[in-house]
Amino acid sequence: MWTIGIDIGGTFIKSALVKDTLVKEKRAVATPKADQQALLQLLVELIQDYQKLESIQAVGIAVPGTVKEASTVFHGGAVAYLNGVNLKQKLQEYISLDIFVENDAKAAVLGEASFGNLQSVSDGAAVILGTGVGVGLWLEGKVRKGPHFQAGEASFLIHDQQFRGAESFVGVNLSAVLLVKKLATILKCPEEGAQVFEQMQTDRNEAAEQALASYCQQVALLCFNLQCLLDLEKIVLGGGISQQATVIERTRQSYETLRSVSPITRQTIPHITIEAAKYQSDANLIGIAKGAKKDEISN
Repeated sequence: MWTIGIDIGGTFIKSALVKDTLVKEKRAVATPKADQQALLQLLVELIQDYQKLESIQAVGIAVPGTVKEASTVFHGGAVAYLNGVNLKQKLQEYISLDIFVENDAKAAVLGEASFGNLQSVSDGAAVILGTGVGVGLWLEGKVRKGPHFQAGEASFLIHDQQFRGAESFVGVNLSAVLLVKKLATILKCPEEGAQVFEQMQTDRNEAAEQALASYCQQVALLCFNLQCLLDLEKIVLGGGISQQATVIERTRQSYETLRSVSPITRQTIPHITIEAAKYQSDANLIGIAKGAKKDEISN
């Protein structure tokens, strides 16, 4: 039987039928901007449509924000109107299937640890670059949630030495969506990730190159700080932008530059593998389906 995987992002809601690593019937629709009821209606219709295609055993829903006991979402990240909503309870008024709700980055790291590039790793992290930034922590062989269910909320880390407000947060500085918009403006092309990076290959625009280099340096800085704190074996980068090999390679190079800033950092901070998540933008869908089947995300 299949599991319906749904990933609610700040820009799009992505969904698919999932069986382990097999993903089919993928869909993407725009996330309602400020209407909780519109979101619920959309999810119900989506689930019912998938039920017409296959026998479904469960539904897994990955969301931004903190998810506490009983599937209640807090804060909601880029989908702020989810704050305080028990999404499982709301949907089960219309849907009789088992429903599992979890933070999107925690779902992604479970997917990568179960089937992807964090297999056989005891301590790793998945850095998910989307509308905001999420970090899923895989520590001592399990997903780390924390006593307040907020382990990995990297969007609220502060990059600047002097705090200047929301623009100082990692979630703003490392938004892949904002990067694509910025590059599209520079290159005068549509705000579509694949097209933007194709345009960069042909145009070789200096301003665009500098913007991308700065972005990758900031991603590397986040990886460096995570490594200083957690002593990880590997970090994988997820989200749609992880499909761009140049982002992965430039981030690796910037991480090594940070390590080499002085002899003591080279000696103290180890070289680690930084690579794309095996399932890239599907990592959330695969992970949330895995969690829905066995409720494998634990404290």
